[in-house]
Amino acid sequence: MLVGFWHNENWTRNQKLLYKIYDLTMHVFGITYISLSAVGIYRSRHDLTVALAGVDKALVAYNFMFKIIVFHFRKDQLKKLVKEMIASGDVVPENHKILMAKLSLATTITSTIIVVIFTGSSMMVGDLPARVWLPFDISKSFMHLLAGVQFCLVIFAIPVCYRGLALQCFVSTLIFYLRDQLIDLQDKFKDLEYFQNVETELRRNFKKIVKKHIRLIRYSKEMDYLLREYFLIQNVAFTTEVCMNAVILTLIGFSQKTLAINFIAFLITALIHAFVYCYLGDEIIEQSEGISFAAYNTSWTSWPVDMQKNLLTIVIAAQSHLKLTAGGMAVMSLETYAQTLYNGYSIFAVLADAVH
Repeated sequence: MLVGFWHNENWTRNQKLLYKIYDLTMHVFGITYISLSAVGIYRSRHDLTVALAGVDKALVAYNFMFKIIVFHFRKDQLKKLVKEMIASGDVVPENHKILMAKLSLATTITSTIIVVIFTGSSMMVGDLPARVWLPFDISKSFMHLLAGVQFCLVIFAIPVCYRGLALQCFVSTLIFYLRDQLIDLQDKFKDLEYFQNVETELRRNFKKIVKKHIRLIRYSKEMDYLLREYFLIQNVAFTTEVCMNAVILTLIGFSQKTLAINFIAFLITALIHAFVYCYLGDEIIEQSEGISFAAYNTSWTSWPVDMQKNLLTIVIAAQSHLKLTAGGMAVMSLETYAQTLYNGYSIFAVLADAVH
């Protein structure tokens, strides 16, 4: 409940009120952090390297916070969608539930370790873990520095970092669920066998498959509509990260090793996050296309004519694969991921030639 995005339906009125206060507080803290971060970066604008280093660190917070804000306006619709999924009776393999739980835990632990390392290394040199403006001078004493670090962690850790990670795991789980159900639908097609004495059962099972296919298409369209701004922010942040790292590494090279390592660490993190989303998006495309192959590979030639016509409709519908998009423009797929990397490398090559 520490990073919860909506309250429990069984809560009392007072509990729901407390949750609203908590939710509002988290938003205020998050907006405060990105605002102070913007001021801090602006105040260091005369030192390009320091300013870019501040932007690089702040980009993670901006990415998470903008996603949280978008989610805030979509959460009622997403909550309704999740309820429909739960009420549908679809079964998710137990090993996949465990896998998602482990991935969520691993992501949280890894992110916590990264935050601790950056905080510790910054304190050792008498600086804050991020370029944030504070109303007092942290260089006066260690207690001032400690107070500054604590303030940054309070308005960043749960309001931005952990809520952003929780949202990321939530979105990944939704996509994983859709992928699993598309695979399950393919398996159900493979189990369809026609015998004259069991035609009634075949029709009943086929009807269930058709209904589920229609439902999954609707889920996919709703997810695309509700998450397109989320993925747009993700793609913009990823592209900015790649391009900015290309610029800064071209300017400073590896002459400042600590700074270069920081940039590379953030770049690797951004690459991993973007890859996960693009991989899952690619899986949705692939598994939705697999529906038409699974339908065609049934023993449809021996089916009654009316069922053959219905099957043909499914095959045609499945050829228009399901997809998730970033703002309705770029499709979330490995092809998009590769294109972004290529564009980033092209920018790096051009800048390197210009500098040298």
